Amino acid sequence: MIDGEKFLSPWKFRVRTVTDTLCTVALPNRPALERPGGIVNGPALVAAADVAMWLAIKARLGIAHDALTSDLNTVFLAPAKAKTVYCTARILKAGKRRFFGTAECHDGKGRVFSHHTLTYLRVT
Repeated sequence: MIDGEKFLSPWKFRVRTVTDTLCTVALPNRPALERPGGIVNGPALVAAADVAMWLAIKARLGIAHDALTSDLNTVFLAPAKAKTVYCTARILKAGKRRFFGTAECHDGKGRVFSHHTLTYLRVT
């Protein structure tokens, strides 16, 4: 599904895991995403969190249904120096109109680069 979405093509995300409560995407590091020092830039981590949550919600609602980001807060915890950054989003609460969740960008071995809280509004 993500290969067909034009707004996602610049990032080159790959889905690792998806269920009706969580999704993990992989973001391959490359020079276009790096700031000085080989660190993956902040907007790339925020995009990974946003996409991972969106896909978890799509898995829960069904592909034909959608939700839009209402609020996304980010805390950067460590420089993301990794060949691949993974981002795991979890739906904490799914209401009739709103979804609440968290996401963490990490290296796959336990080192967390950023923590995100997200709210989505269901599109009706």
